Amino acid sequence: MPTATILSERRRSARNRTLIGGKVIFNQRQSTLDCTVRNLSEDGALLVFPASVAVPDLFELYLPLKRESRMVHTRWRDSERIGVAFAAAAKQDEAPVPLDLVRRLRRLEQENAALKARIVELTEGA
Repeated sequence: MPTATILSERRRSARNRTLIGGKVIFNQRQSTLDCTVRNLSEDGALLVFPASVAVPDLFELYLPLKRESRMVHTRWRDSERIGVAFAAAAKQDEAPVPLDLVRRLRRLEQENAALKARIVELTEGA
């Protein structure tokens, strides 16, 4: 296992073993592939696919369990595994969304749905 030792020394942060589902999103969000995330760190992840697949070097990785989506770029690949590094996040993405804005957005979405339902009622009654 000398290779594993060398690889771990090159990493900036320790990776934690995981077994969570992920989704690779690419082609202007038109194409998706399911994968399994086998390890994860602040800087990157190891993705495993059920078979050898063609994945672009830059893509979005969505982790439904964490409700998190990150842009990643491929660092290495073999037949069914891809090692990726997370692209640097923009500063504005790191700022949390204020709770009052989230509540206002939800309220406006509910009002919008109610108005759409009212329009359907009025057009069906005419």
